[in-house]
Amino acid sequence: MGLGLLCMGLQCVVYGKNAGVVVFYGWVAWRRDWEGNGREGRLRLEKRMVILCCDSGRATIRVDKAGDLERERGAAIYRKEARCLGPYLYRECPLIDLPQDRAEWCCIYRVPNSFRKVRPKAYTPKLISIGPLHRGDERLKDMEEQKLRYFKGFSERDGIYKKKIEDLLIIIQDKEARIRASYSENFSEITSSEFIEMILLDAVFIIEFLEDSNDIEHYSESVKPWMIFDIREDLMLLENQLPFFIIKEIYEKGFRKQATCFPFLDLANVYLGKYTCSQALQNTGRDVEGSRHFTDLLRNFMLKGAIQPRCNFNPIKLKYNAVMLREAGVKFQVTEDKCLVNITFEEGVLKIPRLEVDYCFERLVRNIMALEQCCYPFKAYVCSYIKFMDHLIDSAEDVALLAENGIILNWLGDDAAVSNMINKLCETITGTYTFYDDICGKMNAHYKNRWNHRKATLKLVYFPNVWRGTATVAAAILLILTLIQTITSVKSVF
Repeated sequence: MGLGLLCMGLQCVVYGKNAGVVVFYGWVAWRRDWEGNGREGRLRLEKRMVILCCDSGRATIRVDKAGDLERERGAAIYRKEARCLGPYLYRECPLIDLPQDRAEWCCIYRVPNSFRKVRPKAYTPKLISIGPLHRGDERLKDMEEQKLRYFKGFSERDGIYKKKIEDLLIIIQDKEARIRASYSENFSEITSSEFIEMILLDAVFIIEFLEDSNDIEHYSESVKPWMIFDIREDLMLLENQLPFFIIKEIYEKGFRKQATCFPFLDLANVYLGKYTCSQALQNTGRDVEGSRHFTDLLRNFMLKGAIQPRCNFNPIKLKYNAVMLREAGVKFQVTEDKCLVNITFEEGVLKIPRLEVDYCFERLVRNIMALEQCCYPFKAYVCSYIKFMDHLIDSAEDVALLAENGIILNWLGDDAAVSNMINKLCETITGTYTFYDDICGKMNAHYKNRWNHRKATLKLVYFPNVWRGTATVAAAILLILTLIQTITSVKSVF
């Protein structure tokens, strides 16, 4: 059986004066001839790592897949248009040894099953796969073509030459061990060439999408308006991340043409900052500079300006909900603080920053909580905040009370839906510590004080507003006058 090889879309450069080795990655079309009759047989497309060796002017093609080498001397190489990453060359890949300090780099995790079983859709991408954890999901394969369109547009842009794309591939290859170490799983089944292609395509897509999102006039027509929301939500998911350090390097090398261009973190800040539970953040500060991926960045947005709380391993649970606390005279006040976790309780006044609850709130918070449980178990500030709110809210009446005081901005329109959502967020959080033990202790003590209940009853029942207060005072005056008249009448008789 004869064997021919077509390497579609190949652009070949041989490094060095004499024989050299160049590795590229692209679509490989195998052409098999039927034995005995010379007729052309079936054509099968596969992605392979191809090594081109030049030996005394004669070309040898070796196609490597899982150690299986096929050789064909004098192979014909054709240049055709192919829907693929490209046929850009990079150096021969060494065996990848993961760094010994893998735990230091690991920051992207598969969500634990105990979290996933409560709300599977909250952790699963709807439209696009980023990184290796959801790679190959059939539901998301349509967006792989969109990634190729973005890459094609990027590669055809002015100033983007083959050498620059080669440099990007080399950057990814040099950082491959560290990128792999950023994930909680090994993914040994993904070859080096496949992994490098995936990282480049995903990084280019993310950067192009963020730039398009900040430039509505030149937005890509291939991304429909309904897709933008789903893509934005998918970029928030813990399992759907690329490490920031590699996106930054690709952005700096391939996208920043001018000194005035945004740094990548500022670009991400402009796009994602306005979608956090807290209000939009205008400037990228030190609090978010150390972010390791988008989920981590969103967490840092929420915690920017946080007053560092003290952890207590003998937690004090808040025993009373918002309605019960109001009956004990607790006042609820919204603050202008941008950081959600900065809650205070002083002189009977509970001060809480405004919380905006919309349709993406649950998905965002669940992924941030999962990140904290995996990566920041002793700095789980968002988990602690949600626990506190869970104890404060037991029913729709509690949500209505907090919304009445401006603490909750309910975009869902249903107080019961908000109550059910918050009550379910902590179902799998089993931490034995809290960052609000001092506040909970003070609030519990305030509720147990009977004098506070009497004052609250007087205010809530008899002086809830000016009219009721005026009527109460008038009734009291009338009662006093009646009493005086009665006493006077009695005295006159005797």
